[in-house]
Amino acid sequence: MWSRRGILQFLVLVGAAASMAASVAGCGFRPMYGQANTASAGPSTGATVDRQMAGVRIAPIADRLGQQLHNALRDQFNPLGQPSSAAYTLYVNLSERTYGALSKRDLSATRRNVELNAFYNLRDSAGNVVMYDRSVITTGYDEFDDPLNDISALEDAERRSALQIADQIRTRVAVFLTAGTPPSVPPAAAAPAEPPPGAWVQP
Repeated sequence: MWSRRGILQFLVLVGAAASMAASVAGCGFRPMYGQANTASAGPSTGATVDRQMAGVRIAPIADRLGQQLHNALRDQFNPLGQPSSAAYTLYVNLSERTYGALSKRDLSATRRNVELNAFYNLRDSAGNVVMYDRSVITTGYDEFDDPLNDISALEDAERRSALQIADQIRTRVAVFLTAGTPPSVPPAAAAPAEPPPGAWVQP
């Protein structure tokens, strides 16, 4: 025979389960990478988001770190290779800032931060900008007054930042392709009606 306390615990569990089922059923949940209808995102109506992502060409990005980001984006968007006929092209302009985060009494840095700032836009096959956004990632590394070790630590921090930027860009482009709604314009990018030459779009 159940105790009064046991009956109350059972009723609480049943109520919680029913409430969870109702909330999931009514929330309109839709998987981002599932078989979503993406008619509003472009010509490939009814295609999966992954297929649309594979149709995005990644334009070259300047400098060594830009090449690392370019390769990371290709792994995210085009694991089977760049598309021969792209529905969209992604342009990225990347800048890097390294600064001391912690210091000793003599003001020499013991830890540095690496900040990557990426402005990017997505253009359709006609060259129209359909989405533009900004991503900022900051990572850090320790300095040990050993030049070889410090260079290796810096390069590792840059590599981690590039991978995080690539993940962020892929997620935001996937959201756009799913919903067909571009994100709000970042304040730093809101002024010009067209991207200034060389600032967002690589030649």
